[in-house]
Amino acid sequence: MDLMICFIDDSDFEHDLVRNEVAPYAPGLDLVQAYTFDEARELLGPKIPVLFLLDLWGQDMSVREPYVTPKGELERRISDFNTLDMVYDGLEDLNGDRTNEYLKRLFTIVDSWRNLFEEVCDNIGQNRKYGLANLQHVRKYYPWIPAVFYTRKSLINDAAAMFKAGADGLMIKPTGRDDAETRILTREYAPKLIEELARIIDSKIDNLNMNGSSYRAEMTEKEKAGEDLISSWKEFRNK
Repeated sequence: MDLMICFIDDSDFEHDLVRNEVAPYAPGLDLVQAYTFDEARELLGPKIPVLFLLDLWGQDMSVREPYVTPKGELERRISDFNTLDMVYDGLEDLNGDRTNEYLKRLFTIVDSWRNLFEEVCDNIGQNRKYGLANLQHVRKYYPWIPAVFYTRKSLINDAAAMFKAGADGLMIKPTGRDDAETRILTREYAPKLIEELARIIDSKIDNLNMNGSSYRAEMTEKEKAGEDLISSWKEFRNK
C-alpha cells in the first residue's frame, strides 16, 4: 500500500520547497501536494494518507479590501514602543528578582512587535483561518489521521488556536534572509522534519491500538483500508 503525506499550502514557493528540498529526504513516502482541501481530496481519491501536513496562514477572502500598511503608520507605531534604554534603566540597582524584571521589560518590546505584526497581517488579509479550516475538514473526513501544521509566520496565539482545534503537532518552517538561504535551510531541516512527522504517526497509531474499538467506530466505508494502512506503516518503520 502507498504511504502518502498530504501537504496543503497556498504558496507556489512552499510547494517548490517541499517538492525539491523535502521530498528527496522522504524515501518510501509519496508527497501529495495541494492548494486546497478539495483539491487534496480529489488527488487522494479513495486512498488515505498517513498524515496531513498543513500550512496555517493564508489569504482570508472575507477581507474585502486588503491593503499594505503605510510605512509612515508603522514608523509612528514603532516610535511608541519601549526602548532598550527603558529595559536597562535602573536594572543594576534593582533589589529582588532582577532576572525576571529584565525579561519582563524586554518582553514588552517583543509583545509590541507581535501585536503590530498581527495587525499588519489583518490589514493585508492574512490570518490562520485558512489552516484551521483545512484542519476542520481533515477532522471531518479523516478523523483518525494525524494533522500537523508546518508554518513560518505563526505566533503564540496561533499555536494556542491550532492545538485547541485538535492539531497533532506544529513544525516551524526554516526561514533565511532570502529565498535562496531559506531553500538551503529547508534542505538541511528536511531529515529532522520527516523523522518528527514519523514519530507523530507512530504515536497516533499507538493510541489507536490502545483504543481499537473506538477508532474502528470512527472509520467510514472509504476508510475501511485503515488497518492495512497501519500495517504498511509499521512495515515501513521496521525496515
